Amino acid sequence: MSAEEPEAKLAVRVTGDRILCSPPEEGDRRSKGGILIPATAQAADRRGLWGEVTEVGPLVRTIERGDVVLFLPDAAIEVDVRGDVFLIVRERDVHAVASGEREAGSTGLYL
Repeated sequence: MSAEEPEAKLAVRVTGDRILCSPPEEGDRRSKGGILIPATAQAADRRGLWGEVTEVGPLVRTIERGDVVLFLPDAAIEVDVRGDVFLIVRERDVHAVASGEREAGSTGLYL
């Protein structure tokens, strides 16, 4: 592409068993005791992240668009698509799925 041509808009398609998620809200959180934990201190601990699924690859079997999935930060790849940040995770790296519908055999826990 030359400098005068406008940037081409390309469609992004997730492949294989990959899941495209929007990242969780970054910010401060509170412990159960009410202690404020700043966002800068959260990077050191090994807490799972919850992200909303925006797209799924053709080989994904148990996760759908709109589900909220739990995964470890080390398992995600951060990508920038036209200025928006997304995370790509393999289906096998997802530890839990929160969806609007109750499935048979589920634990009954709710977010």
